Amino acid sequence: MTLPPHFHIAIASTQDILPIRMKVLREGTPSQDPRYTEDDWEITTHLALYKEDEIVGTSSWLTKTFPLPHASSNTLDTQLRGMAIDQSLQSSGLGAELLLYGIHFAQHNGAGIVWARARVSALKFYERNGFIAVGEAFIDEATGMSHHLVYFQCS
Repeated sequence: MTLPPHFHIAIASTQDILPIRMKVLREGTPSQDPRYTEDDWEITTHLALYKEDEIVGTSSWLTKTFPLPHASSNTLDTQLRGMAIDQSLQSSGLGAELLLYGIHFAQHNGAGIVWARARVSALKFYERNGFIAVGEAFIDEATGMSHHLVYFQCS
């Protein structure tokens, strides 16, 4: 799938992506803060999925070591954080397009592994897109929701 007309992906600022994160990732959770500590660090890049001039999706990418032991090469690990697609567009394939764009972005910047803390409710999405779940489920403190570590081995 390629992006349909009127949609595009671009780098965005932290301020630009916070509303969609709040709307999608914090709805129904005890946290009302969609920010991550690393949001404004130099090693973090935010991608936004635009429908015309409105942000309808986001993902954030930063150089951060995968917390479980793995076969290491001379590459970097990249963490995906804050992946969010507007509820009205979920299951449309747009999330997969944003994820693929981010993986290519990470590979271009030297990533050997892309990893994330995936909500159990999104685990099938990640697995359909080539990620592997590892370890036991854990509860994320900010959301109170069950998560798994997942990773994608870049080629």
